[in-house]
Amino acid sequence: MALAQDATSAANAAQSENIDLSGDDKANPATKALRTTLGHQGAYLVRGDKEVVNNRSWFRLEYSKFFLDSFYVQLDSKLNGFWKKDHRARADKRSTLFETTTPEAFLQYSAAGGQTSVKVGIQKIIWGESEAGAITDEVSPRNYSELFLVPLEESRIGQMMVSVDHFTSYGDLSLFYVPKPKFNKYAAPRSAYDTYPFNGTVSITDEKTDAKDREFGMRWKKTFGKSDISFMAASLIDNNYGVRVSGMNAAGDMELVRSKQRTRLAGVTFNYTRGHFLVKGEVGYKTPKDFADMNGQLMDRDMVDSSLGVTYALGQSNTIGLEAVNSHVRAWNDRIMGIPKNGNSLVLNANFLFLNDNLSVNWLTIRSRPYSSIQSSLRTSYKWNDNTTFSIDAHLIDAQHPKSQLVTFRQRDQIVFRVQYQF
Repeated sequence: MALAQDATSAANAAQSENIDLSGDDKANPATKALRTTLGHQGAYLVRGDKEVVNNRSWFRLEYSKFFLDSFYVQLDSKLNGFWKKDHRARADKRSTLFETTTPEAFLQYSAAGGQTSVKVGIQKIIWGESEAGAITDEVSPRNYSELFLVPLEESRIGQMMVSVDHFTSYGDLSLFYVPKPKFNKYAAPRSAYDTYPFNGTVSITDEKTDAKDREFGMRWKKTFGKSDISFMAASLIDNNYGVRVSGMNAAGDMELVRSKQRTRLAGVTFNYTRGHFLVKGEVGYKTPKDFADMNGQLMDRDMVDSSLGVTYALGQSNTIGLEAVNSHVRAWNDRIMGIPKNGNSLVLNANFLFLNDNLSVNWLTIRSRPYSSIQSSLRTSYKWNDNTTFSIDAHLIDAQHPKSQLVTFRQRDQIVFRVQYQF
């Protein structure tokens, strides 16, 4: 489910390039920081059940340090506590529920004055330019357990991998290898965003195979002033399992078989800047992709995803953007469940800063067709001082078409309150 994410977060979570240890960065005290964050979030549904849906706190630890001239270590780990009335705790019938996530924990080596760096550990790879879906950004799986309400910078799931970056005047070459890939995370059973599609109980088994599930790929990127172009290719395990019906067991439960599906990706992205305008686009060709059919089996088809967007800068910080996205299934037929031949989205995104850049306001609206839906998010954040930030968000969903991926969540409009303290 390629749901849109917060565009402001997308800007703040711009791709984490390798650190050049040969320059002055290692003399900057900020690069040696240990930062901790305490936060709390509450969310209230304003339609449907009209109840508290989020009541949670977190402790986040971020650490980075240069050492021995050629090494750099980075850690980002978070402990989440879900309290009474939070939908995650209710789903498990518990008053408190704890969960840890570590999206990044890696060691980087770069020879002083060299052009090559190597990173080993838990990492995220961020490809692509689109704010409305994963077009070429297919390497790192995502957390969709709370739809697009999970901020983009927190949605990508880190994986153990080895990555190599080589920098030259002819362009930058990036390689990666993932020995055991992870998968997209969806809503927990009985939680507020669970879309359990089967009646009764089911038995799920993993398909046995001798095929290797490792992933590998490369990207070449060339920068021309403020513009750039990238080409990428990868052999991946699809971030979603393929699930098919295999029959009924002796207890009368439906039996499902879950399998890992290999897919190959070829893509191109670009950014072109002229005056106050930024034109960006990308195309991703994926072969094959699995789709469920009417009989509960899987069908292989190729997909071509593409996007083209324009952003206008209203000064140094304020921007307005418009983006068109298309997802095309080649050799489509009406036996494919829930996926149109051409899925189209139009994205409107606006970012503004006020009060000496202490107040940020982001508006994101996505209109999808032919299974019509509109989703909108207003995110505001006020920096009270160097340590404390208050945020208020509003999320609205309008989905009436029965085949829309969001139709189940049309009663999930909500207001979110958040406070965090960094030290």
